Amino acid sequence: MKTIYTLLIISLSCTLYSSAQNKEISLYLSHYYNGETINLDDTLSFEDGINYNISRLEYYLTINTLRATNGDSIVYPGEFYTSEDSLINYSGKQLLVNTQKNKYSLGLHDISDLNTMQFHVGVPAEINHQDPTIWPSSHPLAPKTPSMHWGWAAGYRFIAFEAMVDEDSDSIFETVLQYHGVGDTLYRAVNRTVNTEETEEEIIIYLDVNYEELLLGINASSGGVFHGEHEQVMGLMDNFANNEVFTNTENMSLKSTLPANNISPNPFSNSLSIKLEKPSQLKVYSILGKLVYERHLVVGSNTIVTQKLKEGLYIFHLENEDSIKSYKLLKN
Repeated sequence: MKTIYTLLIISLSCTLYSSAQNKEISLYLSHYYNGETINLDDTLSFEDGINYNISRLEYYLTINTLRATNGDSIVYPGEFYTSEDSLINYSGKQLLVNTQKNKYSLGLHDISDLNTMQFHVGVPAEINHQDPTIWPSSHPLAPKTPSMHWGWAAGYRFIAFEAMVDEDSDSIFETVLQYHGVGDTLYRAVNRTVNTEETEEEIIIYLDVNYEELLLGINASSGGVFHGEHEQVMGLMDNFANNEVFTNTENMSLKSTLPANNISPNPFSNSLSIKLEKPSQLKVYSILGKLVYERHLVVGSNTIVTQKLKEGLYIFHLENEDSIKSYKLLKN
């Protein structure tokens, strides 16, 4: 049995002069709930005030087109050969998104000044019903644990949302809430302008994901198990497309941030070092502009313990008598 998988990434309206001009393009998703970084098992509240917590939240994105301000574009098509050697053409680059991961690779391309991204939530019908074992193990459509595939006839779970609800407000999460979006009719298109950060080697596209918008208007606080193309699942998928679930990251101060030559490492984890020539006041803000850390720093090397900061992007402001400088750093 012959299985061949080929993914073609074609850049339209761009001429590839040399590989040296290619840049690594990445999508950076900041996962929020009412403006705060979301973590699984956090206590959250629906719009009616009922509390719940999420144990699983995964979904597929299919990236279709990236466009630049000058009209250049990148289109992501693919070709797939089935076990019977039948050729299937499909659109998009598939990503499996979860709230514990922020950065996703979109490949190497010769393009600059991206400003628009077109994508879908879900898996295109052309490959939605294929055997997941034919994909390389590292591919988003390969078998996952827990499974994101409902069966060949039904296809993939476009979203797997699993939670428990404190329906009677007694501080006990006793009511099951599940949304498993399955079915070709759930494939939803999204078009967004995007903020980017660009260097000679990399372009990072930034989007915020606002999960409180995902559950509006579908009576989620009553709980229930909804699979396939159930009315509530349809409403959830419509929210992906029509509500402000995906928004352009606005509060990044992209134009005012500087290379962090005196701050290392970047990205950082549990600590970082800041070297100063003058005493300065440090203020650290979340990407939404919330002050999360403040400290007076001395001349020389200062060690900042960052264990309590959640993963994500932060703006570091350093102010002294002569200047105010801002730096954008990533915790991972």
